[in-house]
Amino acid sequence: MATGSKKSVTPSSIPAFAKSDIDQMLQSGMADFTIRQLLGLLMSNTGAAERKVYLENTTDDKPNGFYDRSLQLGTIPVDIRVPRTRHGGFRPTSLPSPYQRGYAEEVESLLLSLLASSRSVNSAKSALRKMGLSSSEHDLERVATILMDEMELRNSRPVDTDLVALFVDGKYIELREGDKLRSACIYLVVGLGLDGKKRVLCCIAKPGRENLEMWKTILRGLIERGLRRLMILVHDDFSGLLPITKSLSPATDIQLCTVRMQRNAKTHRSPTATVEFHKRWSSIKAWWDIDVAKDQFEQLCDHFAKTYPSWISDLRKKREHYLAFLKYPEDMRRFFSSTNLVEAINGQLEIMRRNSGGYFHSDDTLKLKLGFAVSSLENKWSRSIYRDSLSQLNAMFHLRFETHV
Repeated sequence: MATGSKKSVTPSSIPAFAKSDIDQMLQSGMADFTIRQLLGLLMSNTGAAERKVYLENTTDDKPNGFYDRSLQLGTIPVDIRVPRTRHGGFRPTSLPSPYQRGYAEEVESLLLSLLASSRSVNSAKSALRKMGLSSSEHDLERVATILMDEMELRNSRPVDTDLVALFVDGKYIELREGDKLRSACIYLVVGLGLDGKKRVLCCIAKPGRENLEMWKTILRGLIERGLRRLMILVHDDFSGLLPITKSLSPATDIQLCTVRMQRNAKTHRSPTATVEFHKRWSSIKAWWDIDVAKDQFEQLCDHFAKTYPSWISDLRKKREHYLAFLKYPEDMRRFFSSTNLVEAINGQLEIMRRNSGGYFHSDDTLKLKLGFAVSSLENKWSRSIYRDSLSQLNAMFHLRFETHV
């Protein structure tokens, strides 16, 4: 990283101070910090530590407070406090090159990997300690309070009255509790607004297996938080969930995850039948006319009915909920046909779980990993995902709900 003409100190020369406030932050739960705020704090601390070393070696200069600066770390806007000296001869190496607002890709990768790949909070503490980070206790407490409140608001803040889609899914994980492991379920809800942007509306970890009563509470909570009109709700075929989602609104389409349906179907069919099923299902997904698709679906069921009667009977009952995505524009069908949007978060958590030895080492570690996964995805979701279909979907939305006044 270029430093310009002013004096600076390389990060490797920064000593480990006796007790950093970063350690105190981690002991209190680093999960209370968003990725944006934590990165800003880390970069600010690095600059402060560099200035301390610089002043120890430059007796004719003095500290002169800080100034605020906004930078870009990839797609993440980061606010940092840059330390100054009285003579202006110091410039932190933690800043990007002069006249640049962003960091090099290598630096972005290093900072993001540190937060994402730590096995536990203690291992993250060790890495931060080796970097020689320190910060003001007053600033730490102020930021911690703000971010703790923000984390609490994630599952309670008002939601948009009108949404194009909701995607809901649960993920099983294991948490270490003392010398034992206990199971838990992460309940995730992602909303797609009329502006085409995706937002995480609910992200809650609860002990035990996936629970129908918990889904009732979450869905009821979304309504209490302001949700009134919804065009399509996508979820897997969790036992008992379909009747609950069907009761939300007669104008809302309920789509069962077709990817999960195909995965589950493998347990009911021979390898040869599996190939035939996928071939027929691919043909059904390609039809423009939903009535023709329904006829093709019935033919698929007839083909396998004698061999797999119980499974086919269940498919017939839920036909409209496996084909609801065909009502929508072609470039949105794949998006609306599965819970893959939510599984993008689950996929990141799965990688983190494997890197942590197969389980999360504490509640704080889980919150840290979950916060990282959600925050990093939300930064990638800053733009509308269906620009070409936005006008058509909005027209469909208003037409449907004007009809169901």
